[in-house]
Amino acid sequence: MEPAVRLADVVAARAVVDRFLPRAPLERSPLLSADLGADVHLKIETFKPTRTFKVRGALNKIASLDAAARQRGVVAASAGSHAQGVAFAAAALGAPATVVMPNGVSEMIVRVCRAYGAEVRLEGSVYDDTLALAHRIEREEGKTFVHPYADPLIVAGQGTIGLEILDDLPAADLVVVAVGGGGLISGIALAVKSRARPVRVVGVEPEGADAVGRSARAGHAVTLESPHSVADKLVAKSTDQLNVDLVRRYVDQLVTVNDDALEDATYEYLDRLSLLVEPSGAAPLAAVRAGRVDVRGRTVVLVVSGGNATPALVARIAGERAAHMDSPAKPALEGGLQGARPLR
Repeated sequence: MEPAVRLADVVAARAVVDRFLPRAPLERSPLLSADLGADVHLKIETFKPTRTFKVRGALNKIASLDAAARQRGVVAASAGSHAQGVAFAAAALGAPATVVMPNGVSEMIVRVCRAYGAEVRLEGSVYDDTLALAHRIEREEGKTFVHPYADPLIVAGQGTIGLEILDDLPAADLVVVAVGGGGLISGIALAVKSRARPVRVVGVEPEGADAVGRSARAGHAVTLESPHSVADKLVAKSTDQLNVDLVRRYVDQLVTVNDDALEDATYEYLDRLSLLVEPSGAAPLAAVRAGRVDVRGRTVVLVVSGGNATPALVARIAGERAAHMDSPAKPALEGGLQGARPLR
C-alpha cells in the first residue's frame, strides 16, 4: 500500500520551509566523536525562531490552506512548543491563530505566542483538555485544526530535516531522533530512507512515555494510562495510525531512556558543548550515553530537536549534576543495549 506521505511531499514542504526559516546547522562535535569512537554530528534545531523543530510542520500545514481557510484562521492544542510553532507560522502566512494550552504552562511561552499575534486560551491540566477545547473552536468558528503530529503535511514539514541531513552529510549512516507523538521521526526517517545508501534510523522515547514504540510493535495505536517524563515534550498518551504505519515502514529501532539519563544529557550539552537543550531534545545523546544505541565506527547525526527548558529546570539539573559529577561524562557503551527493541 502506498504510504500516506511520500518523498515528493517532503520535497514540496522544503520549498515552504526554506522561504521562512534559516537553515538549521549541522555541526561536527570533536569532543563527542573522540569520546564515542564515532564521527558525531549535531543537527541543531534550537536556533529556530521558536527554538524547536515544530515550526517546520506548522508552516507547511498553514501554507497549504486556501485563501478562505487562511482568513478563518487556525487552532492548535499544545503543551507549548507546537503552540509557538503555529503562532509563528500563522503570523508569517497572515492567518489568525488560536492556541490552547494547559493551565500552568510557562508564562513566557504564553507571552511568546501572544507576541506573534496568537490568541491564547488556557484549559485544563493535561493535553487532552486542551484538545477538547481546540476541536470545539474548530467546529464553532470554522478554524483549521493543526495537529502536532498526525497530519501528512506536518510529517512532511518535519521531514525537511532529513533532506538537510542528506545534503550536508552524505556519509551519514545513523540518525538518532527523539520520539513523542511520532511526527518528527516519521518525517526524518521517510526522507533519509529515500537514498540508495543505507541509513539506520533509531528513535528514543522516555521509559515512562513509550506510546509510539508500543504502538509500532502492536501495529496499531496503543494508549498509555499515565505517561510521564522530565522530557515533557515527548509525553503523549498515544499516537495515530498514520505515524504507526510510517514508523513501522521506515524506522529501524526504538529504544527507551530513563529520566536520569535525559537529565545527564541535558547537563552535558550545557556543561561540555555550551548548548541549552531541553531534556526532550537531549534524548538522542542520552540514549547513546546510556548504551541504548551503539554508534562506534559510524557517521552519526543526533537531532537536537528543542531548547525550550525553563530556568528552574535547568538550574535544578545543573545544580544536582555539578554537585555529583566530579569528571566529564564517559561513554556507557559497555552496558550493552538494554532497552533496545528492534521493530523488525
